[in-house]
Amino acid sequence: MKKILVLFLFLANITYSQTKKETLVGNWSATDNKGIKNKMVFSNDDFVSMTINGEFIDGKNFVVKGGKNNGQKGTLKYEIDESTVPMKMDIIASAIEKGKAVEKGRLLAILDFINNDEIKINISLNQNRASEFNEANEDSTILLQREK
Repeated sequence: MKKILVLFLFLANITYSQTKKETLVGNWSATDNKGIKNKMVFSNDDFVSMTINGEFIDGKNFVVKGGKNNGQKGTLKYEIDESTVPMKMDIIASAIEKGKAVEKGRLLAILDFINNDEIKINISLNQNRASEFNEANEDSTILLQREK
């Protein structure tokens, strides 16, 4: 009987365990070190929507405002590498050209789950991905809480 119970608990744990990507999917919010409210939304189809410079960008369908690409339609997607600690995350900006997404650039990030409802993300703006969370990169690190 004990063996059956142990086997049942083991199989139940495997069945209900989520990947980190599945846990990441949802709405997250935070206030950065400058007091600015930020939001990130990770979808199960790999799109990410986020607040950039106070403006909420819809990752599935955004339009560039200003600059040489003014009016250009684009998308934001994300990829994570769960095999590293902290996990690596790329935020991929693509332009829609002739009906197809063409990659234009990446934001390199690291991310760590504090628990299922809190994550820490460091996004590099200089194309050098941090390898850890530390004092040197705390200005570009944000703590997000899951919105319920």
